This record gives sequence, structure tokens and C-alpha cells, in this order.
Amino acid sequence: MSGRAELLDTLRAQAARLGERPLLVTGEHSLSGTEFLALLVEKMRRYQGVGIGGGAVVGIQAWPPAEFLSDLFAAIGTGAVAVPLPRRLTAWGLERAEALLPLTHLVVAPGTGFGLGPVIAHVGDRVLSLNTARSGEGPRQAATAQITSGTTGRPRAALRTAAALLAEAAAYRDTLELGEGQVLGCSVPLHHAYGFGLCALAAPLAGVCVHHLSAERPRVLLRELAARGITLFPGVPPMLRVLASAATTAAGTDFLTAGMPLDARTADLVTGRLGARLGQVYGTTETGPICVRPPGPRAADGSVGPPLPGVEVLLAAPPVDALTAGGLTGAGLVTVRSPSLMSGYAHDSPPLTGHFATGDLARWSGGELVLAGRVSTCLNVAGIKVSPEEIEAVLLAFPAVSACLVSGMDDPLLGQRITALVTPATVDLTALAAFCRERLEPALLPHRITAVAALVTTETGKVLRDQPV
Repeated sequence: MSGRAELLDTLRAQAARLGERPLLVTGEHSLSGTEFLALLVEKMRRYQGVGIGGGAVVGIQAWPPAEFLSDLFAAIGTGAVAVPLPRRLTAWGLERAEALLPLTHLVVAPGTGFGLGPVIAHVGDRVLSLNTARSGEGPRQAATAQITSGTTGRPRAALRTAAALLAEAAAYRDTLELGEGQVLGCSVPLHHAYGFGLCALAAPLAGVCVHHLSAERPRVLLRELAARGITLFPGVPPMLRVLASAATTAAGTDFLTAGMPLDARTADLVTGRLGARLGQVYGTTETGPICVRPPGPRAADGSVGPPLPGVEVLLAAPPVDALTAGGLTGAGLVTVRSPSLMSGYAHDSPPLTGHFATGDLARWSGGELVLAGRVSTCLNVAGIKVSPEEIEAVLLAFPAVSACLVSGMDDPLLGQRITALVTPATVDLTALAAFCRERLEPALLPHRITAVAALVTTETGKVLRDQPV
């Protein structure tokens, strides 16, 4: 059986098992397993009827969830490549996706005003347009092309087979024990690797209902988690800090974090103010999950856990020398071989063989990975290599700091000096500097700290490094 057929058969079986019970809920709208199956069958029929199949590349707006999931699996089922696109699609975002992997078709919600050419169908509550200027075929072996965030480098389109998607779903299912009795809450973007892998892929393939919730009003979200019986809520550190600060009672929900390093303060807020268990995912768009620590006590050394079964991690010699500062001592470059690994990048890359270098630095601690930063962000201060992430973890431990960004500025004597931005603008910088001196060795102390009202972030709250300091 092909990977696509196995993926579709698994989804159909889980949706049929649920029957009239909900597979996903958005606001007050619920879609049962039976209703989802009917929508999927209709979309596959319509898509095949307008010529979507092997060689087609279908961009799919990742909202609303019921339409996105049915579009995603319908496109994969026809043999096409599905490209998840942001919920808040912009002209710039569409142009970027087209530059990375030209689309043959585009599926969006009505009223967005976006299209690649003539509208050839209305399928469900969606508008399907055709790119008549597109020539050639897309990569037939890929089931999805997922666009990397580009927060520390240029975005690329990672090609992944149906077999890789199945492996990712199985890793989440087995590690987090997804199945009967679990109910997920989701406020993370579905087109990002974390939300896609867990909420758009693993949960439906395990027959687990996902409630798609807004995080804009933290107290309302906390009430929703309790009222809807959410057992697991995947978030990111900035979101979890806001939720914990808004909490007045303990939550009856387990939490999960990914997408950026988990700092000690966030972990303490979740376990303390929310009274909740916290788990952690480490992975990349290209690899899928590498380590998944189920909700429970945080490791004393801050490790993200051991590699998942079937995932091989090697720490290679990093392309920087003299890794001597703090947590960089003994660090190596994380390279991964995994059943959920991409087959390669679109366009300018040969097929991937062997291990994939993630760009992350880490060390081993008792068979578990402890992340130490990224090669691309590593600073050089008088010949000493410094991880900005290590300093950011200390800044975030200061109670008044909501977000921060550490970077380097050129210096004729030292090579680089460490600078930091913190939010909000009311942070007491004198107290913060003293806090840092108590916790950081001299080589890691910021030379300049500036308090600002806000920092530019991604949809998930990750601070963009490409902004003025």
C-alpha cells in the first residue's frame, strides 16, 4: 500500500470510528467524523474532476480548520502536493510561496481577493483558482511542501512524503498517548510545523477531537479549556506566560510547548500558577519532531528529552571554533536521520541523503539533548562564542521582562559586543543589569540593554531576529 493510501485509509477509519462524535470544533461549530468523511469525499471528487492530481501543487489557506483539513487530505489523496499557507494570507506571503515552489492551484476562503488566475470551482466553502501561467510539474513524490519560517535564515519549501507524515503522526500519537479520552485545544497556526504536525495531522489520524480556540483573551481561553474538557493544549512560551499570568485558579489541562527554547520562568509559571504539567517538543519543519517530552516534571538540566524511537541524532563538530562560553562548552551541531525527515528542498536542492544538519547546537546529558543555541545566531565576543539564547533565558527570568532579543553589534576591539532589547518599556534596567551580573559570567553580560514597548514577532510569538537593536 502506498503512503498516500495508508494515510487516507487511516483517516477514514478514525473518522468512521468517531461517527456522529466531533472530529473538530471551531467556536460553536462542530464537525463530526461522519460529516468530515462526506466533505472529504466530495472534495476529492471535485478536485479530480478539474484535473488536480499527480504533478499539481495546491496552495491551501489554513483556515477555517474544517475546510483546511479536508482540502489538505483531499489534495494528498489526488496525488498532488499540498502547500499549507497562513490563515492571514497576504500578497507578500503568496508571492513568497510562489517563489519557493510555483503553485498550479490555490484554495482560499471566499472574499480574500486572492487567486492565481481564473476561478474554476467552488468546493465547500472555498474558492479554487488555476494558475494558467504555470508550466511544468511539481515534485510527484512529495505529499506536502511546508514553508520554513525563515526566522534565522531564508525560507525554503521542505518536501515531505506521505510516509514521513505518517511517521510524524505516529510519533506524536505514541509519545503523547493520543487516542480515546484525549481532547486537544489548539491556538497555534495550522500552517506552522508544530500546529500542522500535531493538530492537523496527528490528532485526526488518531481520531482525537481538536477544539480550535482563540488566544486573544487569556481569561476567556482558560475558561474554555475547562468548559470544553481540554486534556492537552499545545502552545508556545510567550502564550503560556500570558495564560499563566491571567490564571486565578489551577487548570485541569496538560500543556505542551515548542517552537522556541523553554525558559525556566515559563516552566515555573505553568507548573506554579496554572498548577499544570508541561511537556516539550523539539523538532524542525524539515525533520518533524526529534524529541517529545510528555507533560510532567521539567528536567533539572533543561533537556528536551531523548530522541524519539527510530530517530538517530549525532552531534557533529560545529562550523564555529572555541565554543567556550557557558552552555556552549562541549556543544555539537545537531544532525538527524528520521523516518519523518523531508526528502529535500524544492528547486535548488538535490534529494537529501544521510543526516540533516538542523543548525542547532546541543550537548548530551544522560542520553537526553540539552539545547544550547543556534550556529547562525552565535556571537563572537573577543574570540569567545556566545549563545544569545542562553542570555535570553536569564533576561526572561527577570519578572518584569515579557520578551527579549539578544544580538551582537560590531566592535573594533572585541569583534562584537552583546546588546539586548527587552519589553515592556517600563522595565527597570538598573535592577535588570544587577540581576544579570548575579547569574551570568562576565563574557555573557550584555554591554547595552534597551527597554522598548514591543518587539516584532511571528504569529506564534517567536521574536524575529532580523530587527534593529
